[in-house]
Amino acid sequence: MKNRIRALFRRRFNSWLDKRSPRCSEITLNQRRIFIIPSSAGLGFAIMLLGLLLLAINYQNNLIFALCFWLFSIFLVAILHTYANLSGLLLRAGAAEPVFAGELASFHLHLEGGRRDRHRLNVGFPNQQMEVCDIDAEMGAANVIIKYPTQKRGALRPGRMEVTSRYPLGILRCWSAPSLDWHCLVYPRPRCLRPLLNSADSGEGHIPDRSNDSDEFSGFNRYQAGQSPRRIFWKAYAKGQGLLVKQYEQSQADELILDWDSLEGLSVEERLSTLCAWALDCDKQGLAYGLKLPKLSVPSGSGSGQLSKVLRELAVF
Repeated sequence: MKNRIRALFRRRFNSWLDKRSPRCSEITLNQRRIFIIPSSAGLGFAIMLLGLLLLAINYQNNLIFALCFWLFSIFLVAILHTYANLSGLLLRAGAAEPVFAGELASFHLHLEGGRRDRHRLNVGFPNQQMEVCDIDAEMGAANVIIKYPTQKRGALRPGRMEVTSRYPLGILRCWSAPSLDWHCLVYPRPRCLRPLLNSADSGEGHIPDRSNDSDEFSGFNRYQAGQSPRRIFWKAYAKGQGLLVKQYEQSQADELILDWDSLEGLSVEERLSTLCAWALDCDKQGLAYGLKLPKLSVPSGSGSGQLSKVLRELAVF
């Protein structure tokens, strides 16, 4: 029952926040978006003030009255300083690199503090590790990378973040919950559950070697780690020209296609994870490959651009 009431309150509060502070790419914190409540230390401070006040009234002691009112004035001044530490702070959503499911997504946050020093700013997502940063008035800005765990593939929108501060005394908690327009592409988790078969082969499954004599020679490229040693042009290396590898044009009959239909018996997510692992292996070996999904196909290609295109289609499938 307690959890249900808490969840209902959180939904109502988030709905109110959505109207008060909608999603946007950049936001400036002002009085509509900043909230101040006493911290646990602040509650203890308030109880102490109440005890001093009762003690002063009971004994009619002017010194205790003076101490109580002096401490209360400090509490009021702390409210202004705590609010000023967040007021006028500009937050701008940065880039977010794609990750594989199960990894931590990194969201870049750009903060601009204007002409005022900002101290002990805690930024992050609810229930996640918070990053602490300061902004010097001379620099005027700071960049922070916020981590967020991923579980499923697809387009990830992390929701509202939190910016909190307890500066200067720690007796007040000033916070804001802006919703920045962040999105991160999450690729399927690579798991090779089936061996990759060449579309032109019928033998044992493996990633085929593309250095066949029947392929047409197309030139030389610089050697990259992971390429077959049989492609190295040793004569050029003996002449001091570095490691060069022979490149061959693939024949159309020997085209390598990562085919969805070749993974019968696996679930949707298992097929996507296997296709993801195949694409990574092909890219590592410098092979040209294509992708075939239901109602979608990616033409053959190679390089980082081809890998990004294939992984994106797998993520949003």
